[in-house]
Amino acid sequence: MANRTLQLTREGAGFIFLAFAVGIGAINTGNNLLYLILAMCCSFIALSGILSEMTLRDVGVEAHAPKTLYAEDVYPLTLSVVNHKKRIPSFSLHIELPPDPDLRFDIGEPVHIYYIAGGETIKKNLMFTPMERGYLNIKNCKLTTSFPFGFFVKSKLIDVRVQAIVFPPIRDINIPEPMDSSMEGQGGVKLSGEEISSLREFRPGDPISSVYWKASAKTGTLRVKEFAGGGHKSFTIYLNTIDPQTGNFVAPDILETRVVESASLAYCLIRNGNEVKFKTHDFATGYGISEPHLETILKYLALVGKEPIPQPTQTVKTTLPGQP
Repeated sequence: MANRTLQLTREGAGFIFLAFAVGIGAINTGNNLLYLILAMCCSFIALSGILSEMTLRDVGVEAHAPKTLYAEDVYPLTLSVVNHKKRIPSFSLHIELPPDPDLRFDIGEPVHIYYIAGGETIKKNLMFTPMERGYLNIKNCKLTTSFPFGFFVKSKLIDVRVQAIVFPPIRDINIPEPMDSSMEGQGGVKLSGEEISSLREFRPGDPISSVYWKASAKTGTLRVKEFAGGGHKSFTIYLNTIDPQTGNFVAPDILETRVVESASLAYCLIRNGNEVKFKTHDFATGYGISEPHLETILKYLALVGKEPIPQPTQTVKTTLPGQP
C-alpha cells in the first residue's frame, strides 16, 4: 500500500517464529494436525494485515493551533480525527507528530484513540512547545495502529499542515528609567504624556530627560519636572537591530536578547494600561494600548531577522492562527 510502513513487534516476531517451527514440524512428521495449526497461524497473520489496513483507511486528521503562541510556553494542538468510513469503525489509533529536526518545537506524548465509529469525529489535544520565535510550520502527523493482535505496527503519514507565527518569550522585567535614546545605541524607553504637578531642584540620579530647561534657564539652577501620580503614561520603546559600524544586522545572540527585552517591555507596559509606541530603523507604530496594537508589535518582533517559510505548491487545507 502507498504511504504505509510496517514494523514487526516483539510479540509478532515470537508468533512468526512459532509458526515457522510448526511448519518445520509438520513437514518432518507429516502430521495433519500440525498442518492445521500452521494454516491457522498463517490466517492470523493475513487477518492482522487486513484488519489493520481497514482501521487506517479513510481516517483523516486536521490540526488547529491556538491563535496566539509564545516561545517556550506549552500549548494544546487540537486534533480532529475523522473516520470517513460510513459503517466500519477503527480501533487502537495512535497519533503523534514527527520530531522537528531543527528543534523548533517540542512534542508531548502521543494521542490514543481506542475506538472511533464510522462517520464519527473525535477531538484530542496533543501538547507541544514552540522553542523559538518566528514561523511555525508543522507539515504532517503519523497515524499508527497495532490492531488487532499486536503482531505488527502499521502507520501512515497524514498532511496536517499548520502554519503560525510564534511570538518571542515574555520574561519578568523591570521597567528601566526613562532616558533620551538615539538609534546609534542599544535602544531604550522614553516616558512622556503625564501632567506636570510641580518642579523641584535637580538631585543626583535624576534622568536628564526630566529636566525642565525653560525653568532652569530662568532660575539659573537645574529644575526637574515631577508628574502627577496615577495619570496617563506613554512609553516609546526603541529597538536597534543594526550594527552602526558595519551597517548589518547585529549578531544573532545580541538580536535575540534585544528582541526578548523589547517584547517583554511592550507586553508588560500595555497589559498594565500604558500607551506604547515602538520604533526601529525600518518600522514604527503610533501610540496604542489595545491588544491588536500589542499583536502588531509582537508580530514584528517575532519575524525580525527570520526568513519566510516556503509556501505549499498545491492547495492544502491549512490553519493559520495569528495570521492577518
